[in-house]
Amino acid sequence: MNDRVMQFRVGVMVLATAIIAGILVVLFGDLPSLVQSTYPLQMSFADARGVSSGTPVRKNGILVGRVASISLNERGGVSVVADIDSYVPIYRDEQPRINGSLLGDAEISLVPGRIVPPRQRIAKEEVLVGSLVRDPFEALASLEPKFSTTLDSLTDASESIGKLSNNLDKLFLGEDEKFESMVRKTEQALESFSIAMSNINDVLGDPQARDKMKAAIEVLPDVLADLRATVKGISTTVDTADRNLRNLEGLTRPLGERGEEMVAQVDRTIGRLDEVLQQAAMFTKALNQSEGTLGKLVRDPKVYDDLAQAAANVNNITKELRPIVDDVRVFTDKIARHPEQLGVRGALDRRPGVK
Repeated sequence: MNDRVMQFRVGVMVLATAIIAGILVVLFGDLPSLVQSTYPLQMSFADARGVSSGTPVRKNGILVGRVASISLNERGGVSVVADIDSYVPIYRDEQPRINGSLLGDAEISLVPGRIVPPRQRIAKEEVLVGSLVRDPFEALASLEPKFSTTLDSLTDASESIGKLSNNLDKLFLGEDEKFESMVRKTEQALESFSIAMSNINDVLGDPQARDKMKAAIEVLPDVLADLRATVKGISTTVDTADRNLRNLEGLTRPLGERGEEMVAQVDRTIGRLDEVLQQAAMFTKALNQSEGTLGKLVRDPKVYDDLAQAAANVNNITKELRPIVDDVRVFTDKIARHPEQLGVRGALDRRPGVK
């Protein structure tokens, strides 16, 4: 193999290596725009600490663009424009957040919000409002007052625990009289409970007592049903009584409204009744006197007999006058039918009469 062939091969190898290295730099390096188109994404932050030109923009942990420019806006915030790869969609529900590291580096993460299909892509002139995630050192600095307060609370808690342990030592070592009294009362309560359980065992241990309790339990549903019926009857009775009371109220209300008038009428009626009773007393007194007509009628039998005789005579006279009255009725009827029979003119005039 001559030197020319060797040099040619080495040159081809170097050229291929350079081409491959260029391709890798273009795809994975800091110059993606040479082979990948982008579009601008406008973002607004109140504080863009650590963000500069070239800061990576990630979505779901994947690099989708870099910051192109950063400037202050009129509202007192920071306007950030990033170049996003054209194949990556950005939606309105996503929020950019600045995440800082312990070394001071920062990156912008696009965090999706509440996803409500269908999702709407952001327009070209639309601005996403972002937020800043606090630096770990700042979070620790803000927690320093709380740590001191927590340490003070732990100190107080340790002192309280020490006091509690001392009290427990006094309690369980027998130096406290209240604990001994409590122990005695507990023993008495346990003894009383043991006696009660023995009595219950004696009762439940008797077969007859158990049978009676079972019978009582079996009868209990019927008793409850009767009780329910009784309560229902009582409810019906109460309703009836309530209705009667309402009716009675309707009766007594007019009486109450006309009470004075009715009392006056009752007073007048009593006065009239008193007069009637006085007149009845005078009539009874006159009737009891023998000098009066009614007194003689009541007391003298002769007057009664005379009156009875007169009534009998009137009755007899009525009986005797009845035929005469009948004859007069017949006579007047005949005269009305044939008036020619009455007198000389009637004897001369033989025309039939008209009634």
